[in-house]
Amino acid sequence: DYILIMINGKRMNGDVGGQNDLNQLNPANIERIEIVKGAASSLYGSDAIAGVINIITKRNREKMELTNTSRIGEYGDIRQSTSFGFNYRKIKSVTGINFRHTDGWRNTDLQWDQNQLKSGSTMLTVNRSSNYTLSENIEWQVNRKLDLTAEGTYYERWVMRTHGPWKYQANDFYYRNYTFAVGSKYKLGKRNYLAADLSYGRYGYFYDYKLNEHTDYFLDNDRHERITYFAGQRIKQSIQKQILGQVKSVFYLGEDHILNAGIEYQYNHLESPHHIDGDRASVYTLAAYIQDEWTARENLVLTAGVRGTQHKETGLNFSPKISGLYKPGEHINLRASYALGYKAPTIKELYYNYTGVIGGGALTAYHGNTDLKAQTSQYASIGIEYVGQKFQASLTGYMNYLHNMIELVEISVTPDEKFLEVEKSKQYKNLTKARIYGMDFTFNYHPAKSLSLAGGYSYADPKAQYPNKGINYMKYLPIDATSSHNANLNVLWQHSWKLYRLGVGIYGRYQSTRRYINDNNADGFQTWRINTAHSLLKMKRWSLTMNAGIDNVFDYVDRTPFGRNRAT
Repeated sequence: DYILIMINGKRMNGDVGGQNDLNQLNPANIERIEIVKGAASSLYGSDAIAGVINIITKRNREKMELTNTSRIGEYGDIRQSTSFGFNYRKIKSVTGINFRHTDGWRNTDLQWDQNQLKSGSTMLTVNRSSNYTLSENIEWQVNRKLDLTAEGTYYERWVMRTHGPWKYQANDFYYRNYTFAVGSKYKLGKRNYLAADLSYGRYGYFYDYKLNEHTDYFLDNDRHERITYFAGQRIKQSIQKQILGQVKSVFYLGEDHILNAGIEYQYNHLESPHHIDGDRASVYTLAAYIQDEWTARENLVLTAGVRGTQHKETGLNFSPKISGLYKPGEHINLRASYALGYKAPTIKELYYNYTGVIGGGALTAYHGNTDLKAQTSQYASIGIEYVGQKFQASLTGYMNYLHNMIELVEISVTPDEKFLEVEKSKQYKNLTKARIYGMDFTFNYHPAKSLSLAGGYSYADPKAQYPNKGINYMKYLPIDATSSHNANLNVLWQHSWKLYRLGVGIYGRYQSTRRYINDNNADGFQTWRINTAHSLLKMKRWSLTMNAGIDNVFDYVDRTPFGRNRAT
């Protein structure tokens, strides 16, 4: 919730339950991933209260290039990606299609329902689903100074839910998104430039009914007649539209200063029958920012910036940041930063109301809250890096104090909700305070040309004060779905012969107990996978690689019953 995900420097959207739908991404089309840790609201705005992930996609550099990746695995796992690129004079184009499918699987047939543990559940741990994305990206170098870009995507996803004798699942889920974007970059001379971008996204969420259902909604206040949906109908649940425009400039002032400044406008519109008062709502955000990177000395770089943001519901907010990089030696970097983070409530947190079951849990009513305040944070970090030829490592300690943190808080079930068999009721509220202390360690080691080891470990202690916990009101309690210890390790070996190259990779991940206030903690776990890559053709224009591997080598399976918090 607190990390901004960007694609080629543009904000990613198209959410599922408030989260970015990463199924839209084509992994085979990713060239590299850039990560900024910590509060970055001064430059990137809302949602960047804990960091930024910028995914850089591949650009066509050949006159013509065709790339295909096909993957099949157990449980009907199919991943298909194809892209075609060409370069004709001053125009570059990349067209792509990405398809994914899974038959889903079930880890247990136990389920909590109406506070009873029942066997014979037909729910799947992962539902059967299919999705595809079509994309097009065009770049036109008009002249030496002006570059123009245009891109668009179309995305569809189907999620099929099982229906059993005692669990009523009347509908499947369907998503349909499309986006358009245009951009320009004008070079002012030397390295200075102006850039402008405009994008539009439309994200649709629907119910596909497979059984007849009498809803809890009525035709009008006078005729208390329930609305009936019939098998075969596709009913809109929400349509979210977003317009994002930005103009920015980068100026190199002499040899010591890089000035970055810009303005942004973001408009969000949400349509959702029966879930929003008046069936629709909208919010806007207007922001301006400026940042200066000053090379004070050859081994010292200082950066300072500030952003002002005007939000329709939460008003004006300022987010400053200052950071420093000091190089005491050839291989050592010292970093320190302090920033104020900012995150506005989402349009669904403000206005959206719905009732449903998530992950086989209790029937729960969720309520938006128009009285929400913006979340703010004070973030400070200090770190050290070692950058050698064969070994690189970094160690960073940080603390983040959040104010007005937004969290779903359990409230009393109303009589009307009890009549509809609602078991729990939750509303988005601002908690009094939250704080996170943490430490990150990462390393890369290349003992030989053919062997590399990489990994990381993070420790985090995130806690908050919950306003409805009675005698625990002033106590710091663990934030839901957080774990203290996380680690990963990757080992890669590769060797080349004349027309054949072999790569063997081992990848491991560990996560400690994930804590929840209600419905039990989730167990800690570790998973490992092995992949072998076989490059069979290595010609001037053609390359062919086959991968074979095993996911979840030690067959870790979480058998926690549905309705309780699972680890993975």
